[in-house]
Amino acid sequence: MIENRKLDHIKICAEKDVSSHHNYWDDIVLLHETIPKVDMENIHLEVEFLGKKLNYPIIVDAMTGGHKVAKTINENIAKACEELGIGMAVGSQRGAIENPSLEDTYSIVAKYDLPLRLGNLGAPQFALGYGEREIEKAMEMIDAHALEIHFNYLQESVQPEGDTKVKGLEDKLRVLARKYPLIAKETGAGISRRAGEFFKEAGFRAIDVSGVSGTSFAAVEYHRGGRGGKVFWDWGLPAPYSLMVLRDLNLPLIGSGGIRNGLDAAKALALGANVVGIARVILKPAMKSYKDVVKKLEEIIEELRIAIFLSGASSVKELQNCSYVIRGELAQWLKH
Repeated sequence: MIENRKLDHIKICAEKDVSSHHNYWDDIVLLHETIPKVDMENIHLEVEFLGKKLNYPIIVDAMTGGHKVAKTINENIAKACEELGIGMAVGSQRGAIENPSLEDTYSIVAKYDLPLRLGNLGAPQFALGYGEREIEKAMEMIDAHALEIHFNYLQESVQPEGDTKVKGLEDKLRVLARKYPLIAKETGAGISRRAGEFFKEAGFRAIDVSGVSGTSFAAVEYHRGGRGGKVFWDWGLPAPYSLMVLRDLNLPLIGSGGIRNGLDAAKALALGANVVGIARVILKPAMKSYKDVVKKLEEIIEELRIAIFLSGASSVKELQNCSYVIRGELAQWLKH
């Protein structure tokens, strides 16, 4: 059942309209600097994240695994990320935990010399019994540097076969986060301030905000015939809003959720993200070839370089001190 569901998700994300109805990155304007600070070719894009050096502040975020089609997708992404020197996260590894014959759809990424490899397991499974054994198996499977724990309760709530147990979850995560390098990740509905404070207190190493602006998994489940998917299509916290309410926690942040291009990436970095997570715009290229993935990522990187140049910064760090304007719906959110 899990294998079929994962394949459904890939097909729907590739073929259907599953984006939130408003992309909140459009509500942010980086202020133009008439005289740039340095030659554009000298813009410094290298960053360090979780102790790992990345050539660019980009992670191809969690998308898939657990079905045979995913092996090709994950290998194309891994090969491209190795070539460019950026990070990669795999999709939920639950499929391989429960069906070892699917391990190669994830473990293929361990063949590649990636500066940052992130494993992935779902928070609901920890409320249902997962623990140290599953974490160790998932990390060993891909030789992971850290493990994302994804919080997808919106999706589970509207999924016909959803898992909505949460009792005891926080206590368990407090114990596990002290022993393993865990990253808290949403899946399109954003991270609240309360949750962010919990993750910091519990010992999580970073937060991947994955807020409203990009793929709505309520929309994905709507296309699968799930209950309530259409009603909750736009449920959640905007990705930029989550970044802004979490940035003073002094915890590394992955800005994700609807990042379409290098300009969106620059906006996320300006709001306080240490790196950005990009997923859906990489899916179709990854279904073709690794060269298509490289081409798309190079396009995003060049757009990011231009945005930093025109904002009067010379590096990712300097971009975080540049001026911007918040307007539209996001401005209303910030009055909350």
